[in-house]
Amino acid sequence: MPRFFFHLTSVNRNIADDTGKEFGTLNDACDYARKLIDKIMLYVGSDDVNAWKVVIFSDSHNAQIVVAFPVSCSLPTHARAKQLSTMLVAHRARDV
Repeated sequence: MPRFFFHLTSVNRNIADDTGKEFGTLNDACDYARKLIDKIMLYVGSDDVNAWKVVIFSDSHNAQIVVAFPVSCSLPTHARAKQLSTMLVAHRARDV
């Protein structure tokens, strides 16, 4: 089963997913990215105009699809990236 990686990116911040998750298809990975965005939005809010997105890579690290956040959170860029990183680590720990 292919492994997909879900990297969070914005104009000047990147949060790499070094673990990834296995999914049967790219569509399944895209659905997971949307759910991940929903969870992040619940955690950090949605008042910022900076565009965050999830870039999905396959296990061969080829860019497969980009899923944009509808809107991002309202914290300053550095604090927002740190909070997103913390949330992503916590989310991965629950999935293990």
